[in-house]
Amino acid sequence: MSTTVPPPLHFLMVSLAVQGQINPIRNLARRLAILARARVTIATPLSLHRRLFPASTTPAGEPDDAAQEVPLNPKPSGIISYAPYSDGFDAGFDFHAGPADLFVSHLKSVGHRTLSALAQALAARGRPVTCVVHTLTITCAVDLARDLGVPSVLYWTQAAAIFAICYHNFCRRPDLSSQFMEVSGLPRLRAEEFPSLIAESSPFRIAMEEIFAELGKTGEKRRVLVNSFRELEAAVMAGVSGVKLTAVGPVAGEELAEEDREDYMDWLDAQKQGSVVYVAFGSITRPAARQAEEMARGLKESGRPYLWVQRRDGGSREAEAGEGQGMVVEWCRQVKVLSHGAVGCFVTHCGWNSMTEAVMGGVPMVMLPEWIDQTTNAALAERVWGIGVRPEAGEDGVVEAVELRRCIGMVMGEGERGMEIRRRAAEWKEKAAEAVADDGPSAAELKIFLDGMSQ
Repeated sequence: MSTTVPPPLHFLMVSLAVQGQINPIRNLARRLAILARARVTIATPLSLHRRLFPASTTPAGEPDDAAQEVPLNPKPSGIISYAPYSDGFDAGFDFHAGPADLFVSHLKSVGHRTLSALAQALAARGRPVTCVVHTLTITCAVDLARDLGVPSVLYWTQAAAIFAICYHNFCRRPDLSSQFMEVSGLPRLRAEEFPSLIAESSPFRIAMEEIFAELGKTGEKRRVLVNSFRELEAAVMAGVSGVKLTAVGPVAGEELAEEDREDYMDWLDAQKQGSVVYVAFGSITRPAARQAEEMARGLKESGRPYLWVQRRDGGSREAEAGEGQGMVVEWCRQVKVLSHGAVGCFVTHCGWNSMTEAVMGGVPMVMLPEWIDQTTNAALAERVWGIGVRPEAGEDGVVEAVELRRCIGMVMGEGERGMEIRRRAAEWKEKAAEAVADDGPSAAELKIFLDGMSQ
């Protein structure tokens, strides 16, 4: 009696052209290649593919066989390849300028067409896709998996708490007119702490609703991979009953290099242990001009050395290196900076990648969240994990210099609360390291997921 041998595992992982997604995608791809000896194809929009591989001339919808890597590992590993698809904006899309409705519609139509072409090209080369893994709002990846007759898996690159809130609201449809929200495993959230994805009407919310509608279909529980670790969010993960949440994080990997200079590391080496205030607001968030001015004043008046990342597209450069106190750069390797012993505080926008990197570095935070998931992340970091403080903003929403200076002094000073925050940050650093160890709980959960894929 003959049996049909299933094809080797081949994950097609689909990301948007944002660093907050591609960093976790690349890290997870390497772990899939190592643990399962699987082939992984990472599909990114053409604009991002050109940044990753400047010499590439591969068009959208075709495999880029020159863009491959074999993860460094003592055991045999699978292969990771890269391929571009089109989101309809091949020169790049400005998520601040919009228009969001056009982006979402193009992603759904043009994205589906070019991803379908990519899947056909891979199959023609003897590499059929056996599973589609996608990040937030990429509904065309779900459509592609359905067309191919293979599983689709959501890779949630935000906190499990944000997933639970979205699942609660998109699948159970509670009344959002209340000023509070009750979600199992979380403290009572105030309206200003809700994620903007559920609090505001937008095309991105509509796309997210489609993703959750797919997850909410009756039948076998769908598995969702989450960039978090079980101990950090055990209560909230236990409270989600409709899907299987698999904690595979926290992941922190190689950032997209934008310049070669690393003199900031030499500068950090010259600073005292735990003395530096590191300031960065991610790849998308841009502080308003008034907020940047107040931050510059607050940092200078703190009297502490600071390293401030101000991106090229971030508007006016309010911070300048003055009398050796501060250093301003357009880009840096954040994981490397947060693991440096001189860094004693992180002034952050609270994007999830930055939050997890701070946890892994054991660095306490002063938090200035703005949108998406950031206000919720800040609430959890302050009220649940005890690793940061959120300054009080004025009526215009701006945190003034004196308040920023107070919070930096409190977090880095010798007062009781600052010492407790630093103690908690050190504890979570140890727990995060345990989670991502080769034999740690996150690896164990990922192996269970892979075992299910192989059956």
